[in-house]
Amino acid sequence: MTERTINIDGIQYYTLQEKPPGSQHHTDPPVLLCHALMSNLHMWDSTVKALNRAGYTTIRFDHLGHNKTPPPEDKNASFHMDDIARHMHELVASVTGQPKVKAVIGCSIGGVLALRYAMLYPKDVEDIISIAAPGISAPEKAHNLWSERIVQFEKDVKDGSNVLCRQTVERWFPGSRPRDVDVRERALPLVKTCSLRGYKTLADTIRDYDYGGDLGKVEARTLIVAGSEDGAASPEGLKELSGTIAGAEYVCMDGAGHLPPMHMPEEFEELMLRFLG
Repeated sequence: MTERTINIDGIQYYTLQEKPPGSQHHTDPPVLLCHALMSNLHMWDSTVKALNRAGYTTIRFDHLGHNKTPPPEDKNASFHMDDIARHMHELVASVTGQPKVKAVIGCSIGGVLALRYAMLYPKDVEDIISIAAPGISAPEKAHNLWSERIVQFEKDVKDGSNVLCRQTVERWFPGSRPRDVDVRERALPLVKTCSLRGYKTLADTIRDYDYGGDLGKVEARTLIVAGSEDGAASPEGLKELSGTIAGAEYVCMDGAGHLPPMHMPEEFEELMLRFLG
């Protein structure tokens, strides 16, 4: 495992590169993983182990203001989704010395960014796995939704409470099965690593994007993954999205919520490795 901090546009991105067991000089293009808002790179812990065992090198990172990536140096900095996709592309080049990846795998906002990556850098990615993407354009309801959640986050910081954190993991992982309860407990420490400024800055990027007109630019093999119990990214909407991307596959994971790689890791990893071939 190699840790790096890479400065892009005033953001000190924390990254991890992990290689297959026993491989010190693996040169195949890596798999890049992009986590959900208010999560961090540890949502991919099980996924990375599965990829490394299967022979893939992986790169993962913390979004700005999340976990070990601090908020931007400029307190007034703002970013578009295209900026974050560009940052991801530059991270790969900085870590490996070249821009090509085998795949980009992203969940929630990461699912949107994975698709945008394929649109912007079609020659540099072979496969896309987009999980629980909330929409190929910013959902209209998102404006008020994010404002309400920011107000709650501000209240939590002032009061020393964790209301938004608990609401978030309950929304991500609904259900009363033992595995549902367990994953909520494991996810809570992750969401607590998100800073208020990081949340605000990244949430603002979700309010203003529309990539519907660029779906024809996706040349990579694409898998769209939904969770049957996801209240944020409906299976119906994601199935419709898959139909607008040439050759895309669609799978709805029965019983999964908004973060299937954490909620149902074994099932997701089997699906992922089958797709990657």
